[in-house]
Amino acid sequence: MSEDNKYHKGQLIEDHDFDGIQELDNPPPPWLMYLFYVSVLFAVGYFIYYHMTDAGPNQVEELQQEMAIVAKAEAKRIADAPPAATTASTDAADLEAGKILYSEKACFACHGMNGEGNAIGPNVTDNSWINGCDFTDVIKIIKNGVPAKGMTAYKDQLNQKQTEQIASYVMSLVGSNPANAKEAQGVICE
Repeated sequence: MSEDNKYHKGQLIEDHDFDGIQELDNPPPPWLMYLFYVSVLFAVGYFIYYHMTDAGPNQVEELQQEMAIVAKAEAKRIADAPPAATTASTDAADLEAGKILYSEKACFACHGMNGEGNAIGPNVTDNSWINGCDFTDVIKIIKNGVPAKGMTAYKDQLNQKQTEQIASYVMSLVGSNPANAKEAQGVICE
């Protein structure tokens, strides 16, 4: 290789030649090398701190610490939540709010405008119930839905008070005997 070809644009060309292809010696820029050295030093320090001296928490300990924080927050949320009602409200304002929510959430699409049921949903005005007989069962059905029957879960759309209002409204429909009511389904409740 001639001395003229040894340098190209200020960079050293390696002495070997392969099929007329010459290799330039391009070292990485200094800033990248400093970053690499800092990364290596950090990795060594990290390894010593977390693995050799056990001074820092390991993954299991970190998870336990975070789960304790979550459990504390959940306990506070439960303590601050209003108590769930165990009986249906008979207050006219709650029943009216429940009727409005029944309409807004399109419950009538499956259960009918008056709770009489249709080809999709069951009649909620008779004493026969498919998924439980009491107020708390109705609340669970509204919150969790009935995926097998196509009923949407409303736990993310309604707060506890709204759920209780709809459940109270539905319970108030029992015995109303609307026109064109669907035949009874499920277990007869007392």
